[in-house]
Amino acid sequence: MQSAKVHFEQNIIRVKNLGAIYGSINLQTTAILDLSDILRAQYVMLVSALDYFIHEIIRIGMLETYKNKRKATKEFKAFMLSLSKDILFDKAIMVEIINPKTDNLEAYKDIDWLNHQIRYRNGFKSFQEADKIKEAMLLIIDTDIWEEVANNLEDDVRQIKRKLNLIIDRRNQISHEADIEPTYQELRTIYVEDVKDSIIFIESLVEVIFNFCNES
Repeated sequence: MQSAKVHFEQNIIRVKNLGAIYGSINLQTTAILDLSDILRAQYVMLVSALDYFIHEIIRIGMLETYKNKRKATKEFKAFMLSLSKDILFDKAIMVEIINPKTDNLEAYKDIDWLNHQIRYRNGFKSFQEADKIKEAMLLIIDTDIWEEVANNLEDDVRQIKRKLNLIIDRRNQISHEADIEPTYQELRTIYVEDVKDSIIFIESLVEVIFNFCNES
């Protein structure tokens, strides 16, 4: 699972680099030059970094489950597979169906098919909002991830989920509404401190989720 964390950290560096660019240019120019879109780009990339992290930790966790390195959850067992001709079949499963008494299935095991299936089934989904993340995490853990996050951050579950969903809502305003306020048709105000707080919050969430999944 370490690779999921490494990729997240790399993506967060990109988000912070945008903030550094904003700060540097802001010191050298006047208010005539509107730099606020750099902050909006930070919001979008921040949520994208979280989404990608959840996708990756789920994919890796499911592969580990298949290889008996993790306990299979109810949702993992119910994971739906595609029968598309473009999806590879697992040789070990086919051997077991044909000859249930086969002693050594390990020789037939190939996880490429499952890796492809996971990407195929989850690729169109977004794991950003609190409930969507909880639903996704049940593929690799049997507990409510937000209870674990709340315990580690010593905060209320509802407050944590609300704060995350507010960040996602803000990202959606930028991505889907061009950050235009519908009533007065004006650009919404965006604050540097709000972006910085959001980055810190998302980093803390990822740290807890990673540590819990890595130890489970």
